[in-house]
Amino acid sequence: MGQNGTGLKEVIMELNQVIEKAPGFAKYPDYVITLENPGREIVASLQGEVIARSANALILHETNHVPVVYFPPGDVRLDLATMTDKDTYCPFKGMAGYWTFGLEKNIAWSYEEPFQEMQAIKGYFAFYTDRLDAPLLD
Repeated sequence: MGQNGTGLKEVIMELNQVIEKAPGFAKYPDYVITLENPGREIVASLQGEVIARSANALILHETNHVPVVYFPPGDVRLDLATMTDKDTYCPFKGMAGYWTFGLEKNIAWSYEEPFQEMQAIKGYFAFYTDRLDAPLLD
C-alpha cells in the first residue's frame, strides 16, 4: 500500500506523473526509438585495430534515422580513446559526449546521463560507421 492507503497501481501511476518525459517524446509522442539485441557478435575496427567487440551490443532503431549499434563500455577499447570537449543534445536521448580513437577525432559518442526513456544505452558507445574499416551491420 502507498502512503495514503493507495495500492501499488496508484503508486506507479503517481510515479509516472512525477517522472518527466524526455522533451522530444513529450513534444512528439509518436516518435519511436526501439532497441534490438542483434543475437551475434559485432566488431568495430579502425585502421586495422579492433576498437570494440561485443556479443551484447544493442541496435538502436530511431524514426527517420539509420540503425546505430551501441557497444557496452566494457567491450570498447577505452585505452585507445580520449574524451573530447564536443557534445551534442538530442531531445530524445539527452547530452552526448564525444570520443577520439587514434587519429579519428569525435568518431564515437556516448550518453552518460540519458533521459529516463533511454537508460538502456547509458554509457554505451556508438561510432560513425563511415569512418570505421567496415560497416557494422549488413
